[in-house]
Amino acid sequence: MEWWNIPRRGWIIILGELVVIIALGGWVYAEYLNNAYFQGYVNSLSPILVPIVSVGFGIASATAATVLYFTVRKVGRRQGLEDEDSVRRRGPEKKTVKKPQFSTSRSERGGKGGITMLPRPKPAITTGPTAKRGTVQDSNDGEDESG
Repeated sequence: MEWWNIPRRGWIIILGELVVIIALGGWVYAEYLNNAYFQGYVNSLSPILVPIVSVGFGIASATAATVLYFTVRKVGRRQGLEDEDSVRRRGPEKKTVKKPQFSTSRSERGGKGGITMLPRPKPAITTGPTAKRGTVQDSNDGEDESG
């Protein structure tokens, strides 16, 4: 189950626990500031408590980073498999291959007799009225073909 699939009731419980933890932490801090006996107790534990808390935070951070790394890696692999499956279902994409134009006339071959590649000719640009592509211009506009 991913974290975004947690039901609403679960989120309410998680947020409730967060509020309780923050409230208890605030209460302990306020008690420390106002109670001299509690200050003496915490100060006597600090040489032991600080290294333990530091190591605990380090272990928790390393665990969280490792879990996050493997989760992202697993999701990435799953995403890659889904992409491959969608390509398999659709079939491979057809790629168009441009074939070069070859010259076959003897005058364009050159002296060695091999086939040479020529650049594709560019269409001429005219500024006057021209016929549309694919239509035939009639040179005898007003004349009748029958006679």
